[in-house]
Amino acid sequence: MLKMAQNIDQKIKKIFGNELRENVRISDYTTMKVGGPARFLYVAKKIEDLIKGVIFCQEEKIPYIVLGGGSNIIADDKGYDGMIILNRSGNISFISDKSQVIIDSGVSLMRLIVEAANRDFGGLENLYGIPGTVGGALYGNAGSHGAEITSFIKSVTLLLGNNKIIRVKPEWLEAGYRMTKLKKMKISGKNTPIILSVTLQLARRKKEEILRKLQYYKSLREEKQPYNFASAGSVFKNAGTEKEKTAGYILEAVGAKKLKVGGAEVSRKHANFVINAKDATSSDVKNLISEMKNLAHDKYGVELEKEVEYI
Repeated sequence: MLKMAQNIDQKIKKIFGNELRENVRISDYTTMKVGGPARFLYVAKKIEDLIKGVIFCQEEKIPYIVLGGGSNIIADDKGYDGMIILNRSGNISFISDKSQVIIDSGVSLMRLIVEAANRDFGGLENLYGIPGTVGGALYGNAGSHGAEITSFIKSVTLLLGNNKIIRVKPEWLEAGYRMTKLKKMKISGKNTPIILSVTLQLARRKKEEILRKLQYYKSLREEKQPYNFASAGSVFKNAGTEKEKTAGYILEAVGAKKLKVGGAEVSRKHANFVINAKDATSSDVKNLISEMKNLAHDKYGVELEKEVEYI
């Protein structure tokens, strides 16, 4: 585990108090349900808490990860030698005359869509059923059924590495397919700004119309995706927009649904999902993903790119 100086260890406990937990299994906070213990886990219930946690870790040079809903994440069996900051910031403010909403990054995407529908605000229906938080969805430009979350953004409030808070326009994100500037920065090892809140542009619609669409997309997901099993969501990005270039189509065509490693299996329902069928470890999941990738390359000639991230 993390070898901190005793004074730093005491300082952490004093500053974060009852919201700090020690040696907590990350598997309890991810949808894949794998991952070893984190040295510390801090629950940030407000934006101010999130800022406090991030700034403290940066100033004390303590490794940290901000975690939202825990989807799209494969946490290592060995655990994490640092602090997991669990983002549970939850404010939502609707601006009726502009059909806009300001949301804390820790709000679940599902909650946002339902609360918007209750106020006759629509536009996000295609995204219904995507797990995780608004911050996580924005970070990876989550999308479904032809819609992406970044297309609704008016502005994003970010915490920079120098403790400065800025508001940026959507163009700053340089959004692409399941990608943003934020994700590119993290992949390249740069100090990634933290999403604090997001302002989205919605549209006035009848509640009944919105709810009909939500039910339709809910049924579609339940029919085609393994929602009764623990998983991290889609494993790979689609190689193109045509059906024959979707990751699910390619993996099914090469027989990936037969693959299994330990307690991890490729879903029989959707070949681009790995499920935790029985006490899978992160090693099981990672090895299975490698087999899927190799199979697609060897039999289909395509290099699938991971959508999930390893921590």
